[in-house]
Amino acid sequence: MPSGQAAGVSRRSLLASIPLAAFSVIAAGGCQRTEPSQPSQQGQPRQSRHFGLAATGLDDATVQQSQAAAQQLGKRLDVLTVYEAFAWERSLPTTFLDAAAAAGCTPELTWEPWDPRAGKHQAAYTAGQIAGGRYDTYVSTWAEQATSYDKPFRLRFAHEMNGDWYPWAAGSPGGSAQDYVAAYRRVRGIFDDAGAKRVEWVWCPNVIVNGDSETISRSYPGDNFVDIVGVDGYNFGDRPGHQWSQPAELFGSTLALVAQLAPGKPVWINEVGCGDQGGDKSRWISDFISWLADTDVRGLIWFEVDGNPDAPDWRLTSSAATTAAAKAALASW
Repeated sequence: MPSGQAAGVSRRSLLASIPLAAFSVIAAGGCQRTEPSQPSQQGQPRQSRHFGLAATGLDDATVQQSQAAAQQLGKRLDVLTVYEAFAWERSLPTTFLDAAAAAGCTPELTWEPWDPRAGKHQAAYTAGQIAGGRYDTYVSTWAEQATSYDKPFRLRFAHEMNGDWYPWAAGSPGGSAQDYVAAYRRVRGIFDDAGAKRVEWVWCPNVIVNGDSETISRSYPGDNFVDIVGVDGYNFGDRPGHQWSQPAELFGSTLALVAQLAPGKPVWINEVGCGDQGGDKSRWISDFISWLADTDVRGLIWFEVDGNPDAPDWRLTSSAATTAAAKAALASW
């Protein structure tokens, strides 16, 4: 199974098994209008907004299918996010990077230090192992290839570190926020030392888990190591251990937190999806994009993947009704 599919789809199955209490994000102020949700000052135009899709695969078909989905939605595809695992030990996927660039979008590689076939807890891929230099040779190979590559791309390394469903996460056995920061800085430092200046670095927590905002704060590598802040969050709907969540309930507190943590950094919704059990998915999509438009979020990347049978069909284009709702809402994005 390609890394992207294993990392993207089975990952959502792992998340779906987490009890609802673990995603209690309605902290004080979570549903109120917080700093990142304030509209721009009157008379001051907003900076441009961007739209992207996350997909599985690293081939031409992935690019073509994502472009086709964006066209259905009436949007230009600005960013295409895909997934690659350390365990494959493959070279920097320059063929994919070229294909995405030729299609007119910025590629984003979600670089996951794990083996997607081996479960969520893997002692070989803890943040401490990465921080200790275990993967320096592999990382250096990518850094050298990135230095030689002549186009910009985004690198989202070891995302969703504030959960426990990845081996590098602070909440995994043997993990800590301190080790995560050291790992992120080490990997970034190797690229910087190699002269890889066309890489934009994305740091991307999940929405606040179990009311624990502190893990996100303690896992921030620092302004000198991060170019873009992403946030991931999913409305699982009424599935075991979950219930339907409104957009502000899901993202509000976390967006306020990262705005305070990294002022001046562009903030993106880096992954989002919506299930179809327990509520009106088309309405949720419309409400989410409308709510998001009244924040300072700079970019929206939708997880355009059908997770069935283990997870919901997250796609904006899962039905004619959701496609129409998304197209209408995105017209003003």
